[in-house]
Amino acid sequence: MTKPSQGIDLSFLRDRKAQKRMAIVTAALMMVAVLYALLAPKWYRSVLTVMPVKSQRSAGVSSISGEELGALAGVLTEGAMVGGADVHRIASVMQSNDVSDSVIARFDLKKRYHEEYQEAAREALWKHCEVKELPKPSLVELSCEDKDPEFVRHMLEHFADYGNQVFRRVGVSSASEQVRYLEKHVRELRAQADEAATRMREFQEKYQIVDLETQARAVVGAMASLNSQRISKQLELEYARTFSSGDEATTRQLESQISVMDQKLRAMEDGSRVIAGPRPSSKRGAEGLFPAALTVPRLRAEFETLYRDRKVAEATLVFSLERLESARADEARDTSTFLVLDPPFLPTRKSRPHRFLIVFLSTFLALGIAFATEWWRVFGSASVFAILGADVVAPDHEERGASAAA
Repeated sequence: MTKPSQGIDLSFLRDRKAQKRMAIVTAALMMVAVLYALLAPKWYRSVLTVMPVKSQRSAGVSSISGEELGALAGVLTEGAMVGGADVHRIASVMQSNDVSDSVIARFDLKKRYHEEYQEAAREALWKHCEVKELPKPSLVELSCEDKDPEFVRHMLEHFADYGNQVFRRVGVSSASEQVRYLEKHVRELRAQADEAATRMREFQEKYQIVDLETQARAVVGAMASLNSQRISKQLELEYARTFSSGDEATTRQLESQISVMDQKLRAMEDGSRVIAGPRPSSKRGAEGLFPAALTVPRLRAEFETLYRDRKVAEATLVFSLERLESARADEARDTSTFLVLDPPFLPTRKSRPHRFLIVFLSTFLALGIAFATEWWRVFGSASVFAILGADVVAPDHEERGASAAA
């Protein structure tokens, strides 16, 4: 029983017959590779590049201040559907069964690819076509290959035309759903805006506020003027008491005037009697236009809260109305949802086969096959027998091994 050699024995390469057989096998395989490289049909590849149409924002939104829209834009945009196309959806539409079946039917690809079933024709189509998404520049590349350069260009043109029709149909359906949602949302926002305006009007009517800042300044000015007159009357009273008795008419008149001024100042400072309830203007007259000084901070806080709620409700309503008009325009429009950046060109240089590469790789493959074949003729069977535990090796292999060793 012979023991299997350690490593690969290359002694058989010195045999002239082995060298001749390897040369014949290598030459035959290289001849086949050269014939294939020369006779293989030429394939031509063309590329279509499209870009999504960006959704236009209406100019009416710019009339609202940025601070008011800043807090609303993120929330509303997150929940609303976007009208413009994006790269991923364009690639999905191009690879959809609807577009693929249209291309197969338009160019009779089942017969061209020798396929009987529609599913096999789709697989064959996408073996020759490829979609690449380029999110960074927002582009989609669709490339196809065929033996006829004019045919592949027409096929890509049909991809662009029919894909745009499918995308437009999907976009119109999406816009219709967006219109229905926004119409309902606008009704709710309009009711909220009306409610906020009503609360603010009731507050102004209750406390008779026309311009709170102006009215507060008027109250402070009136109190300052009244206090100045009160001080003047007190000085007159002190002066009159120095040379007359307290029972004289002038002294009693001055005391009465000062008492009235004190009551008026307390009334203008203390708002308990002023804001205890609604003050009918028919009874209060012009006096009701001036709020109590000590109640101005509270009235200002309540007024600013109501004013903010009303402005936010109005800004939200205007923003939603703009989106509703944009969605209605998307629903009614008949324009492209993506633009063709680079139309498919007529290829003039073949994409495959690469003859030099085929011959280069085939040379190494032929040498490897010839070497493996000859090694198997000399050592392959003996190695198998040794692994299987055979006690006898074929005589022919022993003779070849001995001759190779010699």
